[in-house]
Amino acid sequence: MRTPGTFPTFQRERGAALMIMLIILVLGAASLLVSSFNSSAVQIGRDKTTSAALAQAKEALIGYALTYADTHSNTVPGYLPCPDISGTAGATGEGSSDTCGNQDVSSIGRLPWKTLSLEPLRDGYGECLWYAVSGTYKNNPKTALMNWDNPGLLSVSDASGNTISDVVAVVFAPGPPLSGDNRTPSGSAPLCGGNYTASNYLDSDGTHNNSTVSGTANATSNFYSGTSSQVNDRLIYITRQDIWNAMLKRNDFMTTLKTMTERTAECIADYGRRNYGGSNDKRLPWSGRLYNPSTDYKTDSNYDDEDGRMAGRLPYRVNTSDSETYNQISSPYYQLASDGDNCPHVADWPSYYPWWSNWKDHLFYSLAWNFRPNSGSTSCYSYPYYCLSVNGSGRYAAVVIFAGQALAGQTRATDSDRLNLSNYLEGSNISSYPNSSGRSNYQSGATSSSFNDVLYCINSDLSVTPC
Repeated sequence: MRTPGTFPTFQRERGAALMIMLIILVLGAASLLVSSFNSSAVQIGRDKTTSAALAQAKEALIGYALTYADTHSNTVPGYLPCPDISGTAGATGEGSSDTCGNQDVSSIGRLPWKTLSLEPLRDGYGECLWYAVSGTYKNNPKTALMNWDNPGLLSVSDASGNTISDVVAVVFAPGPPLSGDNRTPSGSAPLCGGNYTASNYLDSDGTHNNSTVSGTANATSNFYSGTSSQVNDRLIYITRQDIWNAMLKRNDFMTTLKTMTERTAECIADYGRRNYGGSNDKRLPWSGRLYNPSTDYKTDSNYDDEDGRMAGRLPYRVNTSDSETYNQISSPYYQLASDGDNCPHVADWPSYYPWWSNWKDHLFYSLAWNFRPNSGSTSCYSYPYYCLSVNGSGRYAAVVIFAGQALAGQTRATDSDRLNLSNYLEGSNISSYPNSSGRSNYQSGATSSSFNDVLYCINSDLSVTPC
């Protein structure tokens, strides 16, 4: 016979045990949930730190390029610093290396935070950032021609196979070490720690390798922005357009290019003041040739005048013209030489020479028939009136044209592109070529989506005015 109260007591004990088990399960689930939330919060915090560091590095690098000419004499803007490739640069190290490889060869190393006037920038795992720079934008050794057509030699691909090209710099956050990474301190990076072996920080999946760049001049190097078990790098990139779009926001940038064009025209006009025939002999040099060797658009001395050429690139070397005008210029006949000796009326030419040298492929020159080197007349006001006009009026001895940024349908990617004037000039400025009569009509006007040439005219008295 059941003892009264026994069964209910058992049920109560079993119910209490179930309740305790349920509480334990709830607490365990809550603990896992809290742990998951905490882990997510930590990861979000790390991602925010990484994103902020990458964005700050990008901003600092663009700022460096924009102000390069302000802080470095006798040069132009657009250059980016070499990476820190050894830890030996600067008083305390970890600045930009003095040189990084050969000309037009890209380079990779740590971000030179000291050169950028930053504190060491670290990702969410405490690692300092790394950095690759296009060989065509690094500051030492410099490329031969720095302007807005200068290509970036880097590219970035994502996991879907999409690729961004014309990249001039990439900044990497290396994240935590993966299997095989050896980040043992070498002692050469006292603040960032670790070592200078890029493969210990930047990853490869067998197809893409973020730790290397090509050692060949003008070759493209590709990086990977995706993540996998083999790649945990985060990156941010700077394109060519990022640099030059920012440059165009400087109030003085286009002003400087226009003044450089004016000074170049004045320097060419000075040639006409120094001819054998005296003050009445205002003959000007022939135009520059266009059938150039592949490196011509980068090399000053290859901007050579050609006998009988009435329009082309603006000449630097005028030996052919001198043989007909017996000018005061002497060998090697560099009218636009950096010292300004051959254009004495242009006092500030030495300060504009670096701008001309880097933008010379954008400058074009057309000559009036009456002012050619073998002309018997240097006047626009005696018959025949073989002089140039602009927008259908005026009589000019010559016209100097600065070609703006490439417009729709224009491309300047290859050597043959750069020898095609239609990739630079618009309207009657291209339709007037080759100006064989020496009395062509040229076009000037406001910048638009279809026209952006800037013109300066050399008058018959050799003064220079906007036109």
